[in-house]
Amino acid sequence: METDAARLPRLVIDPREGTVAGPSGTVQLEPKVMEVLVVLGRYSGHVVSRAELLDAVWPDVVVTEHTLSRCIYQLRDALGKAVGDDTRGVIETLPKRGYRLLAEVEGTPTELRVSGGSLLIELRRHHLLYWGVAIFVIVVAAIVAALD
Repeated sequence: METDAARLPRLVIDPREGTVAGPSGTVQLEPKVMEVLVVLGRYSGHVVSRAELLDAVWPDVVVTEHTLSRCIYQLRDALGKAVGDDTRGVIETLPKRGYRLLAEVEGTPTELRVSGGSLLIELRRHHLLYWGVAIFVIVVAAIVAALD
């Protein structure tokens, strides 16, 4: 039996590569637009104030709120292109308060699986890191075993 989440369009978000891949193709995001998406994903379902987004994405840099508005516009556009649909409702604008990603997040901060009424987003983990950690653990275990 297929769940609602399994039927949702799926986007794979790769912050390291700056890409959003979906059923309609892959879209490249500007680095700051990707950072905005990652912050919204981290606090999915909750309001993130404009000040919090500005502090998280542009720390120690003075930028106008227009810069953030432009990033949100580009993010909505990229999500729509990757899905092949209008996904404006996925990021809710709360006047005078901030933005909210209307989705439910499952997973850890390194692998966010975000599902909502019309979209499923997964922040891709990089397997190279896991191989490095696995090799390190094996080497340490071998050294400990050799010392015993």
